Amino acid sequence: MFTLMTVIRKKPDVTTEDFRHFMEHEYGPTYQAMPETRSYVQFYLSDLMTDGAEPPIDAIVQISFESQDEMRKALQTDGYRRAHEMRTRYMRETSVGIHSAVVDEVVTLV
Repeated sequence: MFTLMTVIRKKPDVTTEDFRHFMEHEYGPTYQAMPETRSYVQFYLSDLMTDGAEPPIDAIVQISFESQDEMRKALQTDGYRRAHEMRTRYMRETSVGIHSAVVDEVVTLV
């Protein structure tokens, strides 16, 4: 499996309720509909402590594909382009708002 974790921050003028509704009922289903997607999980967060250096993280999305090639294929689809266009209304731009990273290793301790 090839898995990405994406940290997402909503735009300041978007309410948490509207953001979560968008993620669950509009944005997420575009990834769910892509045949290349093997797993898509949304984690909604509420920061417990913050030093004010960065805006709070609102969600983390975990998306998995069979391979990196399958991910690249998915990123070329109309579904991905629609998702990209949709998120501009709700998510901050740049890596402050949307930051994806590849999962290299998972270590489970408990």
